[in-house]
Amino acid sequence: MRYSLRRMLAGAALVLIGCVSITGPASAERRVALVIGNSAYRNTVQLPNPRNDATDVARMLRGAGFEVVEGVDLDKHGMDDAFRRFADAAAGADAALFFYGGHGFQFQGANYLVPVDARLTGAADIGAQMARVDDILADLQRASGVRILMLDACRDNPLADQLLAQANPARAVTIVRGLARIKQTAGTVIAYSTQPGAVAADGEGRNSPFAAAFIREVSQPGVEIGPLFRHVAGDVYRATNERQLPEVTFSLLGDFYFIGRPATPSPPVGGAPATTQPASLVLPTTARIAAEGCDKLAASAEDIDRPSGVPGVALNHIQPRLAVDACRAALAEAPDHRRLQFQMARALSVAGELAEARNWLTESAAAGSVAAMSDLAVMLEKGEGGAADLPRAVALFDQAAAAGNVPAMRNVAIEFENGRGRPADAVQAAQWYRRAADTGDPQAMGFLAVLYLQGTGVPKDASQARQWIEKLVTTEHTATMLRVGYVLLGLTGAVKDYATARTLFQRAAALGDGDGNVMLGNMAAGGIGEPRNFARAADFYERAAAIGNMNAKASLMPLLMAGAGGLRRDPGKAAEYGLEALRGGSPVARALLIEKPTTSLTPELRKAVEQRLARAGLLKRAPDGRYGPDTLAALQGAVVAK
Repeated sequence: MRYSLRRMLAGAALVLIGCVSITGPASAERRVALVIGNSAYRNTVQLPNPRNDATDVARMLRGAGFEVVEGVDLDKHGMDDAFRRFADAAAGADAALFFYGGHGFQFQGANYLVPVDARLTGAADIGAQMARVDDILADLQRASGVRILMLDACRDNPLADQLLAQANPARAVTIVRGLARIKQTAGTVIAYSTQPGAVAADGEGRNSPFAAAFIREVSQPGVEIGPLFRHVAGDVYRATNERQLPEVTFSLLGDFYFIGRPATPSPPVGGAPATTQPASLVLPTTARIAAEGCDKLAASAEDIDRPSGVPGVALNHIQPRLAVDACRAALAEAPDHRRLQFQMARALSVAGELAEARNWLTESAAAGSVAAMSDLAVMLEKGEGGAADLPRAVALFDQAAAAGNVPAMRNVAIEFENGRGRPADAVQAAQWYRRAADTGDPQAMGFLAVLYLQGTGVPKDASQARQWIEKLVTTEHTATMLRVGYVLLGLTGAVKDYATARTLFQRAAALGDGDGNVMLGNMAAGGIGEPRNFARAADFYERAAAIGNMNAKASLMPLLMAGAGGLRRDPGKAAEYGLEALRGGSPVARALLIEKPTTSLTPELRKAVEQRLARAGLLKRAPDGRYGPDTLAALQGAVVAK
């Protein structure tokens, strides 16, 4: 029942987004914030992440005790109204913060933020259509305490190019990408997502590198704002392969903490350690500082050994080189500590060092780590890092599931469902999925919903399925939404529900998963649950392609080849899209270009593909569109050479 996204999208990539859990502040001071994220620009390049950044930053700030004025995709009128409301709220506040994500640039030395409806025909439009950063700085000054200005607004903005092209060279008009440095006033923190005058990345996941780092760092209680922003800068610098370095300037006269203050340790009563963890998990004093780095970079949110205040890192977000080094340093101080052993294994697995990862998991599991038992069972089942051992994997899954490990519960359910390692038992599978779903696990919710749709292990019950789907859409697990949406298209024999499938795809797309738009495009192109509409399909595909989704670029190939959906017929562009998507790992492109080229591509498009392969030196003959074995070999070479 684990329907592959490869089947749905000819193999769409999975994207996992975690939420950050935070606790409230210890103080009762009055804090206010204005958070704006502009993504849906009407007259310039749309940005996938600012609306997500604003939503997530606003949620985090509310958890830290801020009254938040929040705005997403605001036009000029909406931004002006938000500024007015914030100015009223900021008067006399102990702390005031402004966060902006979206387009911005500097003009004649002043910084401007771009509303979603801005349309520039000349420099005279700037004052009327843009939002001045100086105005929001004046609003911040109404606070009596700390003032924090955060600008994630240095994206590459074609509007600046547009103005530059229109400027009279004889006049001293200065239009610059990025933002200008702002004059500091006492009591202020000013944080740029990158160096003044430079351009920042929007990011490939749900959040920009700057917003993601800020949200992650603020979740750590008791960190003063100075070290916090230094950590943010370091995180962004590493996450962007040293291409983007935030700049933060301070003129504070005291300390400021988002969440909590450093606790004053109480002396242990009766000589007992002041901890609720098992004695075996208490680190020696000399190892605690070293362990902090390993915890920050490689802890798992599903590990019950994880210290409180450590949120955990999704596996696909681990930076392997940094995490491995940090965990080796920690293990040098505490080599037998099971949590550090487990986290070392996670870092090594991402680094591709599977044999060593398996060894560390074996030691950690032997020391009682439930999370290590579950991960080791996965490696034993798949034969990763060593020989497969299915009976031992089954035993470890059972032990970890009984101890409450949610991934282990899911795997027990999957084994019962597929009859792998134990007799097939649909009822047992449904019961284990239900146990995991009751913990709030989104994957189990989706799998259980499918069982109710199919009547597998439970009575066929569409209303029960819809209840679990309604819970699923409140999460951010887009891969499961896509899987369940695919099932609801009726292609697996389950109950058809096109409207709910569309809702799931729309939710995935809204969370930044381009494959959600690809599936919406497939429904429109195929006339699934709606009249066939190639223009609508092209719109969905282009939205996803705009944020770098390779399946979308591959899906545009047939439309460009035929000139359908309002697109200009362009076999050359179709070939370029297809090859780019193939190099980017798109299974849709692989299916079209390699697996079924004679039925998917016209001779003209096949020739266009061969021409580009010949230019790259991968095809050693004149292109003719016949698409022989040498063409397929050249395409395979394009994949290897990506």
